Amino acid sequence: MAPSDILPGWIEVADRCFIGRHQPYDVNSAVIVGGEGVLVVDTRASLTQGRELAEQVRRLSSLPVSVVVNTHSHFDHWFGNGAFPDVPLVGHESLLTDLAAATERGKREYPADDVASTDPVPVDTTFSSVWASELGDRYVEVVHLGRGHTAGDVLVRVPDADLVCAGDLIESSGPPSYGVDCYPLEWGATLQQVSSLIGTGTVVVPGHGPPVDKAFVLEQRLDIVDVGEQIRALTHARVPVGDALAQGQWPFPAEGLHDAVRRGYEHTTD
Repeated sequence: MAPSDILPGWIEVADRCFIGRHQPYDVNSAVIVGGEGVLVVDTRASLTQGRELAEQVRRLSSLPVSVVVNTHSHFDHWFGNGAFPDVPLVGHESLLTDLAAATERGKREYPADDVASTDPVPVDTTFSSVWASELGDRYVEVVHLGRGHTAGDVLVRVPDADLVCAGDLIESSGPPSYGVDCYPLEWGATLQQVSSLIGTGTVVVPGHGPPVDKAFVLEQRLDIVDVGEQIRALTHARVPVGDALAQGQWPFPAEGLHDAVRRGYEHTTD
């Protein structure tokens, strides 16, 4: 029986690799099952939602959860961590300093009852470039290739299944999200590194939206590079930051690029 027959919203995208799309926020979680344990990628946006996820994980596999990975600092990917007690919570080392601000921002901007009432549990296991986990018969690698959507974006790679969970470095449910903590001038270079790790048959799971392939990643990378190049050109032309958005020919809707332009101007003058 397919997972979708048991759990609506879940699909098996590769051997023992399950992806669930959750509302609100259309956020993805991944469940990677090995011979001796389970790795969970992103725990949703609140303790209540995390508990729902934990129950779904138990229905997908009878094996214990060995590891939880948070792909970055935004609340919708880790506020559910508390539903996985006594399990290593893994993320990039930048999360040690970024999570406090991300918590305050998430609760302020999304004051839903279950978000605001959550006392989130931060990562307790961090790394700078690469971290790996053995799940019995399966090796999983967590990699930080550079900054983009945030300072601490990581990929989760399952080599034997040819699967990559990309977090919000890639989005397929809408344009990439440029927030107050984005790095628009570096994002394209980071995605160049991402593309070097995926092949034509690799299943790429974005942070939001359905799985995509390498062609999608390359196309979205070109648009993200375009955003960065236009910001650089506008700063070099000494266009005031307040006028820059109106003067660009952007590949994404301009209303979603206010923070990209502001952050790009800041980083150009650093």
